Amino acid sequence: MSARPLSDLKKPRLWFSIAYAVLAIVGVLSLIPAPDIGVSDKSMHFVTYFALSAGFNILVKFDRSLIFVVFGLISYGILLEFLQGMTGYRYMETYDMLANTAGIICGLIVRFSFLPEWFRKIELLLFKT
Repeated sequence: MSARPLSDLKKPRLWFSIAYAVLAIVGVLSLIPAPDIGVSDKSMHFVTYFALSAGFNILVKFDRSLIFVVFGLISYGILLEFLQGMTGYRYMETYDMLANTAGIICGLIVRFSFLPEWFRKIELLLFKT
């Protein structure tokens, strides 16, 4: 099964704006003092970067953009870890970087599933014009 480009989105700017807003929120939340929420830190890293990767990979066309998204998100996660190490109240952890990367790779797999087609159908329902 090959992935089709999502060139048929009705509101690509809206979806990319949402994706970039979520990316910015992740950046802010990564750099403020972290409350203890009782969930594994590594699982939060994995789930967060899985969601980012799945979202961006569903939106981009099937070409070099997928590679750009994967390496861009990996770089973003590494950068945030280094910045956390500079805060004095957060720590840079290699295992966090690995959890981020694992989430990104698993999010890429979403591109080759049924979800991009569902995304198209949802968008058609939302924006019938």
